[in-house]
Amino acid sequence: MDNPNRRVLVVDDNLSIHHDFLRILQQESEPKGLHEARLALFGESTSTDPHEPFEVDCADQGRAALALVEAAGQVGRPYAVAFVDMRMPPGWDGLETVEHLWKVDARLQVVICSAYSDQPWEEIRARIGRTDKLLILQKPFNNIEVLQQATALCRKWDLANRVAGRLNELSHQVDKRTEELQHANRQLTEMNSALIRTVANLEAAQAEILRQNSELERLASRDPLTGCLNRRAFYALFEKAFAESRDQGSELCCLMVDIDNFKRVNDRYGHAVGDQAIQAVAHCLHAGLRLADMVGRYGGEEFSLMFPGTTLAEASELAERLRIRISTEAGSRMRMADGVVLTVSIGVSAITFGAQTPLELIDQADKALYAAKEGGRNCVMAMDLLVPGLNPAEQLELQVRRITPRASSSTAR
Repeated sequence: MDNPNRRVLVVDDNLSIHHDFLRILQQESEPKGLHEARLALFGESTSTDPHEPFEVDCADQGRAALALVEAAGQVGRPYAVAFVDMRMPPGWDGLETVEHLWKVDARLQVVICSAYSDQPWEEIRARIGRTDKLLILQKPFNNIEVLQQATALCRKWDLANRVAGRLNELSHQVDKRTEELQHANRQLTEMNSALIRTVANLEAAQAEILRQNSELERLASRDPLTGCLNRRAFYALFEKAFAESRDQGSELCCLMVDIDNFKRVNDRYGHAVGDQAIQAVAHCLHAGLRLADMVGRYGGEEFSLMFPGTTLAEASELAERLRIRISTEAGSRMRMADGVVLTVSIGVSAITFGAQTPLELIDQADKALYAAKEGGRNCVMAMDLLVPGLNPAEQLELQVRRITPRASSSTAR
């Protein structure tokens, strides 16, 4: 409250006592003795303004006092002090009245007006309990004593009220700040959740980009029909393997593979069946290769294979196994044309025959392939030295050696 609370309630069944309190508390001037006493007690001369008397209400019974306190609380004008007589027959006595008043207004400061013979202080304290809101005013009382108690207790009520208001204000500030912090925490939680979702989305997007890049790289380097390396990608890897073979002095072999009589398959069954034939042969080649080997679609129905770290004899043996596998399995993979038998001719060459570039090595294998075609198809031909035991660089030309036994020539087409 901004203004001091000087509201006083007098509860006494004696109406003359009412008049005494009104005369004391509502006087317009202050006796000199009272002024000096207040000055000595409080250290100031303006603690009780004589021009602002107390506002006094009176009740002759405890129930009437309770009604006044309840009404005052409802309109927001509580009493600061109540002077309560100990004996008020036939109704509640003073202690019972005080108990009821405090149930309605716990802030009310109370002065029990009692003769010593009415009820000992020990009994009052045993019933009321220890409290700093209760004083004893023994009868008969004098004016200064009443005025001092009213003044001191009204000031105490004001101080307690201001402290309660300040605590209430601090409580509201704490609640407000707590609410703000909770709101900020919820926002941070939501932002954190959004950030986690964003990071997850970014990671998913990055993974998708990597997958798409890998797919694009695969598509850029792979033949779409067979899944083999396309000619550009195969040659790039072949160049690298060729350079490493020359630098390290290791073996490197090249195979050229061509489907026999492929034009007849296209002419008889159509290009769709021709595509299936190419796919069937590519599958057999992939299935028969080792991890380090590579196969590329060189063009049309022709394939090129690279065998790093492989001697001519090993490459020739691998080529023969591939030829047999194709002749026995490739035709059965033709879904659109039953009974088709597919065979291939294969040419083999090795870096040991003096090729200076990858293209020279491929060209040597291609010459061996041509010889296989000329030799009846469905066979493997390998390049060989014209003069065994002589360094390849010292020989003007090479010869071709048949790898496939002659007994297999009857299956050629």
